[in-house]
Order: sequence, then C-alpha cells, then structure tokens
Amino acid sequence: MKRMKISSWVLVVGFLLAQGAWAGNDIRFRTECEAGQDRISLSFVGDILVHEALYRAVVTGTQRFSQIWRRTDSLMTKADFSVGNLEGPAAMGVDRRGRDRGDVGFIYDEVVYSGSNFSFNYHPRILTDLQRSGYDLLTVANNHSLDRGVLGIDKTIDAARAIGLPTVGIRKASERNAPFYDVASIGGLRVAFLGCTEMSNGHSDNKDQVLFCYKDPNRMIELIREITSRSDVDALILLPHWGQEYKHVPDSRQKGYARKYLEAGVTAIIGSHPHVLQPWEKYVTKDGRETLIAYSLGNFVAGQAGVPRKTGVVVYLGLVKEDGKAKIFGAAYTPTYREGTEIWPVTKNKEALEHAASLYGIERRLTPEAPLMNFLCQKKM
Repeated sequence: MKRMKISSWVLVVGFLLAQGAWAGNDIRFRTECEAGQDRISLSFVGDILVHEALYRAVVTGTQRFSQIWRRTDSLMTKADFSVGNLEGPAAMGVDRRGRDRGDVGFIYDEVVYSGSNFSFNYHPRILTDLQRSGYDLLTVANNHSLDRGVLGIDKTIDAARAIGLPTVGIRKASERNAPFYDVASIGGLRVAFLGCTEMSNGHSDNKDQVLFCYKDPNRMIELIREITSRSDVDALILLPHWGQEYKHVPDSRQKGYARKYLEAGVTAIIGSHPHVLQPWEKYVTKDGRETLIAYSLGNFVAGQAGVPRKTGVVVYLGLVKEDGKAKIFGAAYTPTYREGTEIWPVTKNKEALEHAASLYGIERRLTPEAPLMNFLCQKKM
C-alpha cells in the first residue's frame, strides 16, 4: 500500500477550515453599484521580488523585467487604477555598501544588482516596465527598502519621478517633510494611497525615509486622520508590509492594528510580506463603514518553490462616491501562479485554484477574461 503524502500547507488549510477560521471569505457589501454613479475599480498585487533565477532570465532574455509578468498585464489594465508592491530599491549603480558606482549596465552581478542573500536592488528599468504593464503607483515601503541605504531610496524615487510613476511609503533624505502618501485622481474620485512596513531587516532609518506601521502607532493614526480629513480625499487605501513569513494566518498585531487604522478612517487595507496568501475579511467600523482587509496577497513575482509561495492573487476593489466620501461596493480576486520564470493567470491549475479559494472563497473569484465592473457590481452569484 502506498503511503499518502500530504503537504504541510494542505494540513494547515484543512485544519483552519475545519475550525471555521475563514468562514467569511466570500465577501459582499451593502452599497449599490448603479450606472451614472462616480464609480471606479482598483487592482492590487502582492510582492514583486525578483529573485536571482528570474533576474538572470531577464538579463539573458529580453532585458525587460516585464517578460516575467507580461501574461498578467490584462488583469491590471482592466482596472481603472493598478497598484504594485515593489520589494526592494531600483537604484541605478548603488552597491551593497550604498556607494554609487555609476551606470554599470543592465547586468546581474550580486554587487550592484542582486536578488538573493536578503539583499535586493533592481535596475531602474523595472519601474518603466511596470508602468508600461499598467501599474499606476507603487508602494516601496518594505523590509528591503534600505538594502542600498539612504542613496538607494533617493535614487529609486528619482528614477520613478523621471517617468511620472508615484511611489508611497518612502521619501528622500533631503525632503524631511515630504508625504509618505500620494493622492490620485481616478475617474470622479480622489483616492489616497499610504504605504508602511513592519521592519527594515535591521537597517537603520537615520534620515526618516521609511514609514513604519507599528513603530509609532500614534503617528500613524494622526497621519490617517490628517489624510482623511482633507476635503479633496474621498478614500484612503493603506498598503502595509507586515506579518510573519510563510504563515497563512494573520498575527495579533496585524489584526489589532488593522482595526485601529480602519477606525481612524482607512477605507481598505491591502497587505503584503508573508510570501503566502492570508485571508481577506470585511470589517464594519463603529461608525458603520464597511471596510476591507486583505492581510496578504502572497507572491506576485518571486522565485520561491511550492504551491503556496508560487500562488498569488490580484485583488480588485470597487469604490463609489456617496455623500461626499467613497464606499466599497464590491471586491473580487483572480489567482496568479508562477510557472518557470513567468507569471500566469490561473485557469486550470487545480491546486492553485483550491489554495486561493481556501482563503478567498469561490464566489468572488473573477476569471481572467471576465469584465471587471459588471462582476464587482454583482451582489449574488
């Protein structure tokens, strides 16, 4: 008789489902979606982490990072506005010691440009490639933000500004009062995006260039209230880099601070960092607002092995303006999966589909070819 092999993630998911931990993963919102309203759709992906094998494939291939994720571009462009989480700096010529070596070319050398050994830096061409693929804004607050020190953050921001791509969660050393957020005009709405990170892998942030999610909660709450009190802001999306790596269950700090920040005025929280999926849930604030927490979207781009680390989700959010502020009218998701050195929308991979469904449900799963707005507006399946 053959011994049955069951992977650890199956056991974990099965146990948690049995305990009812994710019973609310099919999410619905009361707010109606009707023609003629000011309504928009947003899309979000998880970690964009170009590990060595992926980076080397780009260098020897098209020399465009988009060769990794090009199969998913249509998932981004179907939304009105798309947000990515770039994990690591994109600093031209900055080596591991934070020294500027100038333009050394489009190479992978583990000195200037690297994707391993917990030290990351990408050629700034990655910013252009993401923009061309439909990304409108990047959060760059994460545990690798300071992998190239002060200069790494400065040069990442300079490169992004040069092409008109907003970044949030970081700021230049010389701009001590610059905001960690950006306000975007999307359709008839003005949406603010704010990035933060739980840690910086021990790198010192002596110039206050990175916003930390937990380091000073009062600062975070004051900032949230400052943003949401602006008359030209209809919604605030918080993009935290948080949680325990490879854990499918959000920890107590994620859950506790998520509620504090939502009560302070955040509309939705879209998280990253664990490199695996964590569930989403609807949270109703004390003043009756329906909000969304997606604790972790898992890996979008990463070279890690195993179904849980190769599976990510694109999360979609529908917002409509009512009574002067935005409300969520719908949410959806589409799973993605890495095969070799490319990321694909999931259509037939049963393991990946089941894994994503165990945390995000089935009802709100959007097939890659389906129109987005109609699906977001649906209240019943």
